[in-house]
Amino acid sequence: MQERDRLSKLLAEQVRSLNRHLAIERLSLKELLEQRRPAVMLRDGVRHHFRRSELEMLSRLLPERMHPRLYLPIYIELSSDRFGTGTARISGRAECEVVARLLGRKVAGDELFIYRPEIQLIRRELPTTTQYMFTTSLNEAEGR
Repeated sequence: MQERDRLSKLLAEQVRSLNRHLAIERLSLKELLEQRRPAVMLRDGVRHHFRRSELEMLSRLLPERMHPRLYLPIYIELSSDRFGTGTARISGRAECEVVARLLGRKVAGDELFIYRPEIQLIRRELPTTTQYMFTTSLNEAEGR
């Protein structure tokens, strides 16, 4: 059992390392549109800037009342042990709505599964307002 615990801790550390590019705090679309140079600080200490053109596209895809509820960057959650290879999850009602609209899909709820060709399209259209987030079932077991 100790070997398994050691391997679990090692894997958890590797996943944390993979996610060092994530934002310390995500900001709403409304907040970012009000900034002169829209940006967030990342866990690795780098300042991540958003393209204004992407923010404006997102503002057109969502009703204005939802701008305070869309938090950026949108995380594209990858977890091959939970979702399978080539599948990703988008979480959050506003986040799902904007991604679904971009893909021409309907969504009901706060979770949307997207697949490799859709992931590629989303990243191509929204390179600065989306980020990959890596997870494993181990993250949930540890409360992360």
